[in-house]
Amino acid sequence: MTNSSLGQLELDVLKIIWDKQECTVPEAAEILAEKRDYAKTTILTVIQRLYKKGFLTRVKRGGIFHYLPTQKKEAVLGNLAQQFIKSTFDGSLSGLVQNLTQTNLSAKELTELRSIIDQAIQEGESNS
Repeated sequence: MTNSSLGQLELDVLKIIWDKQECTVPEAAEILAEKRDYAKTTILTVIQRLYKKGFLTRVKRGGIFHYLPTQKKEAVLGNLAQQFIKSTFDGSLSGLVQNLTQTNLSAKELTELRSIIDQAIQEGESNS
């Protein structure tokens, strides 16, 4: 897996391609236009950058490149989360969780966070 960092627009494009499983530049540009009016050339540049970084592969059909992800969404997002924790919280996951609990999370969000942690504990115990 590549360790290249991703900008927000690159991540937005990757999410579209993960959702569609395969995408052309015009398709990605059309979907992103709903969020913000990006020029098709901007999306082309971003997709080419993702291709060069190894996040995408491409196949040519009917003279048009179709881009496909080379890595699973969970793997890339997990890597980005680890990079964020390392750079922002000096690698301390508990520092991240402590920060989250001190923000304006709702009781529902805190309950969801507890549920995720409880599930991870149970899975860890069953794998031991």
